[in-house]
This record gives sequence, C-alpha cells and structure tokens, in this order.
Amino acid sequence: MVEPIKKAAKKVAKSAAAKGSVIKSEVKKSAKKSASPSPDISITSPLRPRERKVPVFLNSPFRVAFAAIASLAVIVAFAAGDYFGQYRHRSIVDQSINQVLAGESQSLNKSELERAAIEAVLKATGDQWANYFPSQSVGIFNQTTDGRYSGIGVWLRKNQTGTIEISSVQPNSPAAAAGLKTLDVINSINGVSSNGAQISTAIASLRGAPGSEVLIEFERNQVLNRVKVVRAAVLNGDVEATQIAPGILYIQVSAFSSNIAYDVSRALFKYDHKKGIILDLRDNPGGLLKEGVNLASLFLNNGVVVSYSRRGKSDQVLSSTNKNAVMSPMTVLINKSTASAAEVVVGALQDRNRAVVLGEKSYGKGTVQELRELYDGSQIEITVGKYRTPSGRIIDRVGITPDLAVSESEEISKAIAVLGGLAAFEAGEASK
Repeated sequence: MVEPIKKAAKKVAKSAAAKGSVIKSEVKKSAKKSASPSPDISITSPLRPRERKVPVFLNSPFRVAFAAIASLAVIVAFAAGDYFGQYRHRSIVDQSINQVLAGESQSLNKSELERAAIEAVLKATGDQWANYFPSQSVGIFNQTTDGRYSGIGVWLRKNQTGTIEISSVQPNSPAAAAGLKTLDVINSINGVSSNGAQISTAIASLRGAPGSEVLIEFERNQVLNRVKVVRAAVLNGDVEATQIAPGILYIQVSAFSSNIAYDVSRALFKYDHKKGIILDLRDNPGGLLKEGVNLASLFLNNGVVVSYSRRGKSDQVLSSTNKNAVMSPMTVLINKSTASAAEVVVGALQDRNRAVVLGEKSYGKGTVQELRELYDGSQIEITVGKYRTPSGRIIDRVGITPDLAVSESEEISKAIAVLGGLAAFEAGEASK
C-alpha cells in the first residue's frame, strides 16, 4: 500500500520541479524585456497603467508547487480508496484459499482448491444437473456433442442419488462390444473412485488414445463387475436407419449430437416410408435441444414444439416453421432411459397427435441447462428452467406416459402392427 504511494509522489514531484524551472526561466526573460521602455507608451506618460501587486502564493512558481501538492493528494486518496475498496470487497472464498495456501505445511495447488470451492457451490444449490467443466475439459465435452472423439462411446449422467451412471451406449462402439449397458453405475475408472466425482472428470478419464485400455468397475442390479475396454476413434453414429419392412422405415436415434436432424432427413429421402415410420428413442439421453427441435420439425408443420420459463424473463417458445412436414403414419418407441431432449420430441409428437407412443414411461429429465463461461475459459452448467410440452405438460420428474404400454421385447412388432392400423384408417378416410 505505502510503496505505490511513494512512487506516485516522487513521480509527481519530479514533474513539478521540471515545470517550475521552465517557468522561472520564462519569468526572468520577461523581467529583462520589461526593463526597457515600451515604444508605444512613454515612461513619464500619465496614461501608463498602474502595476498590480500579485500575492506571492499566486506567482507562477508557487502556483506550480500548489498544483503539484493538490495532484499528489488526489493520487494518494485514489490509491488508498482503491486499495481498501479491493480489500473490503474481496471474496471470503478467495481469502480462505489464500490463508490455507499461506498456512498449510504441505504444498497445495490453488486451482484445485478453487475447483473444489466451485463444485461445493454447485452442490449446495441442490441442482442435480449442475456441472463444472475446467478449461481443459471444455474441449472434451464439445467433442461429445460434436460426435467425434476418442473414447469408448457412452453418455454419462448423474442419477437421483448423485452417482454417475451410463445414460446411453452408442451402437457398435467399444462400450457396446464390452457389454456395458444403459443404467450401469460407474464405481471407478482405472482404479479411481467415481464417488462424488463430476461428470467432466469421468468423461476425461474415459478418453484416451485409440488402442489404449481403460478399466471400468460398474454395478448392475447390485452386482459389481469389472471390464477392460479398448478405446477407439468414435465418429457420429447416433442415427441408424433400416428398411424394416416394405414401405416402413425404422430410424434409431441414440443421442442428440450435432447434425442429427440432417442425418434423419437424409434417411427419409433415401428410404421408402409411405406405410409408416418407427422412430426409436429408447435409451436416448437427450443432448442438444436445438437438434431435438429440428428433428421434431421434420414431422410437424408450423406450431409449438416446446417452451420453458426463466426466472424474471418472458417464456421461451421454440416452434416448427416447416410448411411441408413429412406426414407418413408414425410411431415412437420410448423406455425408462429416454430423457431430456428426447422427451421434448416425444411430448411434441404426442401432444400434436402426430405419432402413437409405445413402450414404458420415460425418465423425466425435463430441465433446461445452460453453459456459462468463466474468465479462465472454464464453464459451469446450471439449470435455468423446465420444459413444457405444447399442451403445457411438465416433463421434469413426471416423464412421458406412452399411449400404449408395451414390453421392450415386443415394441417393434407392436409398432409395425399399429402402423398397419393407421395406414388402413387413413386409406379408409381417403376413400370417403
């Protein structure tokens, strides 16, 4: 505090001294000139103006010194106010971390303490879906939504007990080949416990060079299992389309990563679907909301797809602007692991009587998360609202109830039967 003020004072004093010497020189020159009579006014002239006596403290040298002292006072006051202001407004979290670092006998990493503090804040909010992504993990997270990364091909989430579980397994991925399944609870990765860990930490641990191994301990039906999985380059394979029967197109969407709606539109163009479409969203954990809205818009003409409220702001409404939607008969398959953006799609198609929903009640993850970037490039993910279907239904902790409850082993056969009935009904209506 004292050193900065001393430096500022010395700098101002030097400046004032330099200005003073220049002004003194100018005063002396002026005095010499005034010693000779003016050519315009006679010395003895009665019109010669009287000389004014200027107070000593207003003479140029004194005026400069006075200004210098005033400037110095302003600088000192500003520096003192800034110092004490910063001290007064410093976060007690920062103070605590600094005190721990100063007093702890063992070597500690400040960034690790800051991360622990941030994670504790998110946990204290009670927000089940809140996450912290350190700057080095942000790129890894983005790779997941982009659908291009090196890993084992799973999506993770925290369940209602706070433990990390698999929310989706990508078809034909290393995880699928190793036998991992949706709802498997991850206990440890390479011997490091996942208890209390953030999603970002678990994701980073599963990533690695293609060909390298990762040891995963997981729990399924209260039985512990261990499996070694060989990492591989995973490309976007979240859409699979098959001509399951003449005129019937089967489309499986495993997750809503980038360009999903475009991939589905290509499948619709490529395959015959005049007799119907089966959209399989089982074990779909969600993903990018905009991709969910874009997918639903392929099958919905103008109108609401989903809405949500944010505290202190007007409702956010996301709608389809399609004027030429695909109108083939349609069924949607869901199960207890269908969540988030996938539930948004199902709710919109169901509310607007566009598809018959078959399967079991969905997961019920109907909250909106947003990423907020921090100054160091890290990000926090927090909940900002709850989804509502076009009819106003809340999805969160409720889920989507299917129109027809069907066991998973019978869903596809039942879906084909329903499509047959829908096609016959539409044909009858057309003949009237």
